[in-house]
Amino acid sequence: MSVRGRSQGPELRVPRFGGLQFQPDEQCPSPSSSSSSAFSPRPSMLLFHFLEKTRSPISLLRENSTCAGYYINCGASQEETTGGIQWIPDEGFINAGNVSKIGTPDIVPVLATVRYFPDESARKYCYNIPVARGAKYLIRSTYYYGGFDGGEKPPVFDQIIDGTKWSTVDTAENYAGGLTAYYEIVVAAQGRTLSFCLARNNQTTSSPFISALELVSLEDSMYNGTDFAKYALSTVARHRFGYDGEIVSYPDDPFNRYWEAFTDSNPYVECHSNVTPSEFWNRPPETVFQRALTTSRGKKLAVQWPPVTLPSAAYYVALYFQDNRTPSPFSWRVFDVTVDGREFYKGLNVSAEGVMVYGTQWSLSGKVEIVMTPSSDSPVGPVINAGEILQMVPFGEKTITRDVISMEELARNLKNPPPDWRGDPCLPRQHSWTGVSCSQSGSIRIVGLNLTNFGLSGSLPSSINNLTALSNIWLSGNNLSGPIPEMSSLRNLVSLHLEDNQLSGSIPSSLGGLENLKEIYLQNNKLTGNVPESLKKKAGADIKLGPGNQID
Repeated sequence: MSVRGRSQGPELRVPRFGGLQFQPDEQCPSPSSSSSSAFSPRPSMLLFHFLEKTRSPISLLRENSTCAGYYINCGASQEETTGGIQWIPDEGFINAGNVSKIGTPDIVPVLATVRYFPDESARKYCYNIPVARGAKYLIRSTYYYGGFDGGEKPPVFDQIIDGTKWSTVDTAENYAGGLTAYYEIVVAAQGRTLSFCLARNNQTTSSPFISALELVSLEDSMYNGTDFAKYALSTVARHRFGYDGEIVSYPDDPFNRYWEAFTDSNPYVECHSNVTPSEFWNRPPETVFQRALTTSRGKKLAVQWPPVTLPSAAYYVALYFQDNRTPSPFSWRVFDVTVDGREFYKGLNVSAEGVMVYGTQWSLSGKVEIVMTPSSDSPVGPVINAGEILQMVPFGEKTITRDVISMEELARNLKNPPPDWRGDPCLPRQHSWTGVSCSQSGSIRIVGLNLTNFGLSGSLPSSINNLTALSNIWLSGNNLSGPIPEMSSLRNLVSLHLEDNQLSGSIPSSLGGLENLKEIYLQNNKLTGNVPESLKKKAGADIKLGPGNQID
């Protein structure tokens, strides 16, 4: 059963990260964690400690896989199996970066390589992953530095999802403690591909890198109530209550979410009946209901959770409850739920079937306390089994789809495009594609291409005619071949420089009809045929067609 809590107006802010400690490879060990969780001095970074190597609770995408998605071992040259779980190489998902092996002895295969990005001229380095438009996905990026570049401290850099900066990656504290770091976010795909990018910032002193990247397909009902066209959800905490040590993930959770153990001074009880995960919108695993925190009849149950100090922001909060007793007409309990002193749900009736209460855009900051107050006639005290809290990350602007598609087509037609020509061409603005200029107001459009003397080869696709906001095309001094495509729709075009290439065929007559076009440089190509009458009659334009062409 799913019930909705109250919502409050939005605010913003930060990500989450966790630490994983991997020991030498063993045969299918079980995951475990320490009893303590610490909140990093850097805001909203949550640490998890694995005392043993996990079963690598991540599985490879297969048609019949329960945990559907992509599980990418960055820098690997072949599929690897760790504890019975397969990982795929990142070839085909990215066309930039170098590969390095990690020298840490007996490291698990998924952390044995990194892909790193030494090219300081590139504005970002992007993985493009096929997705279903509108579908929801959990994305997790994992980092283990391992001193791959001979340094003592890992670099600091940014993560970008579909043109929006998601978080800053700083794994120094985790690495110093022998831990990996991971970040996790829930998004809905806005197109047929999803871009995950790394980018340098003013703190970056060495090459950004990545160890693993996962994309897990979620069901439509999960994390409902969130406007995924405007927000993503960055995981802050996900706990099952009444436990000390063990972490639950795949295969117990078919969506491979990490459920950390949480306990406090409250007593816990064992639950005597099973729930049906499919009856809950968020599909929590059955195992998170096996215990619950509770208190005596007539008393309030107060839980300080999550065990971190939250930055002032808007959050998605989901709480899970189940009456622990054997199902009967009397196995129910009623209580009010408050979060941070504000009413979250009043008169919640919890039975052995279980119930979920959630709230979106819930403004929180600092330490948070959840209080459950029993009704006067409730036969037993309140209980709580599990909780999730995710920070709402507002999506920024996006380059209009037609321009993105056209630029992607141009990138495919070039044999050696700049290495940062993946992801959103314009956004974030400080990480736009090399040689691409974008509009500064209104709809985000491509307004200029300048890759003069860039050593490009390949051809110009017909889709360039869809970049209708272009004012300048400067592609001279390259090795472009093939015909000049039709440009009749580029009515804002002012300057066209295609000189000093290997372009062939005739000159499009439509160039003469572009009223704003004042510069046309086509010399030193292999163009043939007659000069269009429209160009001969074009007044007030600087036109250079020779030498180097065979035209009349």
